[in-house]
Amino acid sequence: MAMNVEVLSVSVEDKGKYKMAEVAYKGGDGKVTSKKLMSFNHPEVFKTFADAKQGNVFTVESEKNDKGYWDWISASIGGAMQKSAPSVSGNPSPKSTYETADERANRQVLIVRQSSLSNAVEFLGLNNKKIPSVQEVVEVAKYFESYVFGKQDTPEKEPFEDLESDVL
Repeated sequence: MAMNVEVLSVSVEDKGKYKMAEVAYKGGDGKVTSKKLMSFNHPEVFKTFADAKQGNVFTVESEKNDKGYWDWISASIGGAMQKSAPSVSGNPSPKSTYETADERANRQVLIVRQSSLSNAVEFLGLNNKKIPSVQEVVEVAKYFESYVFGKQDTPEKEPFEDLESDVL
């Protein structure tokens, strides 16, 4: 089984006939734990971690031994640690993806404008012999929009008054 580990600290102890390295590490799941490595059991792995520095990341292959314990059988420098959830201390809070009040207001204006344009096209198309120009559609749409937003209660001139002669 392969896993990525980030070395937090290594302490090596001389036990006489062999050496023991205790490696404190953070696994790919962000959990901090430790592993004791003996110089006589997979000496290349022991040497790799005995010389490791804090922050080094290794890809470790492990397998269960006859006693049911996991042995690290190989280690290679590199690998990519997955970022765990940000800690509370020192990290800025995530950026909000919600619209601000101004963004919501602007979106509402766009929705009303789109609706006003659709309704202006429909209105000008009713009983009209000629196809209305873009300018006429926009004029009527602006009238509808200003009415919806309460900006124009009594217009000086309705933009479609001169269209009455075209109606059947």
